[in-house]
Parts: sequence; structure tokens; C-alpha cells
Amino acid sequence: MKKVWAIVVTVIAGLLAILLGKKRPAIKKKTTDAPKNTASEVAQDAVQESFEEAVDRIKSATDGDSAADDLADLGNARRR
Repeated sequence: MKKVWAIVVTVIAGLLAILLGKKRPAIKKKTTDAPKNTASEVAQDAVQESFEEAVDRIKSATDGDSAADDLADLGNARRR
């Protein structure tokens, strides 16, 4: 009978240790938005503008009479 009580007490102690030993979830800190980076916005606008200009040049080159020559000229100008 003493062995049964010892097992029961051990199981109860183990359960209490498991339940009380769990870490509580940490309280998350509220994050704030990062300050605006105007330099990156200017750079993004410049890249977008140059991309649109390049696309417009390619479109106009493909619409011409000699599309292959115009595209070749664009490619050669880019290499220089």
C-alpha cells in the first residue's frame, strides 16, 4: 500500500511540476512603424522612371520601319 501512495504522490508532484513549470508566453511589445525614408523613396522613383523610359524606347524601336536595326542600336548604345 505504501508503494501505491508513493506512486500516486510522485505522479501528482510530476503533474504539478509540469503545469507550474511551463513558461508563460512573453508579452509582445507593440511595434511602431519605421520612420519614412525619403532617400529610398527618391531612389525608387528614379529607378521606376528610368525603367519606364527604357520600356518606352524599346516600344518605339519595335514600332519603327526597321525594328531590328533600332533594337540593335539600343543594345549597342547600352554596351558603351
